[in-house]
Amino acid sequence: MPEKTQSAAHAAKVRPVLQAVARLVSTDRRAVVLATEQAEVLLSNAPASRVGLDAKGLNSAFDWAKICARARRAGSVAVSTTFKKAVLEGELVHLPLGTADGFLLRLAETDQEAALLRNRTRTATLLRVSHDLRTPIQSLLAATDAVLQGQGADGPSADERRAKMQRSAELALSHIDNVIKVIRGELTTADIQSDENFNLTEEVRATLDMIEPIASARGASLTLRLDPPEDVNVHGPVRFVRALLQNMFDNSVKHGGAAIDVQLTCSTLPATTDAAPAVAIMVEVSDQGGGLPDAQKARLLRALDQTDAAQTRQTAGANDPANGRPSAGLNVMAHALGQLGGALELLDRAANGAPIATGETAEVAGTILRARFELPPADPTAIQTPAPASDGPNGPDGLMLDGVGILVVEDSPSSRDWLVHCLGTAGASVMSVENGLRALDVLQGEGAVQEVDLMLTDMTLPHMNGVELVQRIVAGQAAGTLAWRGKMLGLTAHSDAGLRKACLDLGMAQLLEKPIRSADLCRTVHDLVRATDTAGRSAPTDSSMQKPGQGADCSATQPLAMSMIDELVDQLGIDGTRGFMRRANAEAQAVFEDMTRTGIHQDTGRMLHAATGACGLTGLKLLERSLRALELSLKAAQPVLQSQLDDLQEALASTTRAIENLGQDADAG
Repeated sequence: MPEKTQSAAHAAKVRPVLQAVARLVSTDRRAVVLATEQAEVLLSNAPASRVGLDAKGLNSAFDWAKICARARRAGSVAVSTTFKKAVLEGELVHLPLGTADGFLLRLAETDQEAALLRNRTRTATLLRVSHDLRTPIQSLLAATDAVLQGQGADGPSADERRAKMQRSAELALSHIDNVIKVIRGELTTADIQSDENFNLTEEVRATLDMIEPIASARGASLTLRLDPPEDVNVHGPVRFVRALLQNMFDNSVKHGGAAIDVQLTCSTLPATTDAAPAVAIMVEVSDQGGGLPDAQKARLLRALDQTDAAQTRQTAGANDPANGRPSAGLNVMAHALGQLGGALELLDRAANGAPIATGETAEVAGTILRARFELPPADPTAIQTPAPASDGPNGPDGLMLDGVGILVVEDSPSSRDWLVHCLGTAGASVMSVENGLRALDVLQGEGAVQEVDLMLTDMTLPHMNGVELVQRIVAGQAAGTLAWRGKMLGLTAHSDAGLRKACLDLGMAQLLEKPIRSADLCRTVHDLVRATDTAGRSAPTDSSMQKPGQGADCSATQPLAMSMIDELVDQLGIDGTRGFMRRANAEAQAVFEDMTRTGIHQDTGRMLHAATGACGLTGLKLLERSLRALELSLKAAQPVLQSQLDDLQEALASTTRAIENLGQDADAG
């Protein structure tokens, strides 16, 4: 009986809400639908029926489950699509109904109103995206000014400044590209809001790297604390996370005095009957700038809708030119936080670094901005964790590299995760970074001598290539500034005698070629690290090197190298294998779209190299062959032919079909 009583009480609470919504839906001239997250239509009106927005129509017109997830997180989201030759513009609102959830879709009444809504949304999006251009451009100017003034013109510091300049420039160009796409109509609000898997820890680091030249120019230092210290991978709107981080950090650099401390704290919230598992995220920025003026506090609270306009104007004062209006940066930060479904605390900071409690009398030394939000963990098929060890022909693979510490340096996300998986499955303790600068940071750390036995690096990397990374390591060892003395192993999608000789002359143990089988990679690492006498070991001969195509026969016309796929399926299962293959396929697709949209540019060769390696490692041999042909053309300074791009497009289509059919093929076999 208690369950019936609770159910009746719940129904009594939500009945007035449903009655009000029913009246709204039935009397509205716009197309209005109330549905569940599973696209089950609870209420709809005649205009919605005319448009065809039944359960099937909702799934056809929208990615319904995804926009419902965004609406639940943000409260409401703008929607924009074309369905049955009709332009649909409107808003999706999350309606919590006690133990149930409803989603109210309300569309524009006329084509003219739809156009007005679309233009208004595009304008707001352009303002936010354009505003985010300011920080990377300011960072680029600050870094350039430091180099021109001769601050650390020689040595590693100059290289690091140049790398930061390049990163800031690349981010600015990315923002400009987004602005152009929005203006052309190639990028909608829905595209910008879309969720994806990303490394939250790396986003925080990258944003701080961009802000650092600005902080240095102002004489401020930046510190970062991570809890937990390892990378945290989540699923969500990465563009809004970047906007939030950028504006929080930028605001503290402008007003924060000589020292700004950033802390990222993440904890896993287990799944319950009412909620899926999530990662609780806190980003805290503490400064020593003496505290925000009352007017600035009021404007921030106004942007966050935590105070009313009249109070803000009164606090700001009649002579304030903004008259209490939040700045563009505060508005962008508030909008990003709203899209993440988060909240922000604004606290005064005492001299000891602790927040000052309400009513406490203490001298204000600075400000604490504390943002909290939740995001789902990343899709496990996209970011793999090591699988349980299994016995193989050479003994238990889980014991082969037990206790070995490995640093993986690889710019391709899918290749990096594949390498981490393979080595971790064999028992190794694996760290991974995406470029040489990060690798140097790890190797210069206090625990590197004890924790890193071997560095496995790709040879084509952003900012500095693999040869330059090894040169920097050797130079640091010779100068006594780098204590790490571990083994170095190279990995490349292309090898020639000159590259091999340069690597071996510098002291690299071997240069392996992609694709390479997991067992071959682990055996090579094992032999290098476990060898009792390495001082007298001669350089490996060509017969000991991996040959191009050893992991996959790239001369055949079938999309997949099934021998390699079978090995992956044994390790990961069908779903895990398909996840890795999809990511490599997506990297190749991104390169194709970049080349067709912007042509050949300075970074095209590196992008091709990364995609070629990722496809080779995951058995996408037809794509690997097409990408390799393009990469070799660029290396030989030959023009890229349209026929080569057509071949790549055809290979992408064939590979996509083969990946989706993989489970059926395995069952049939």
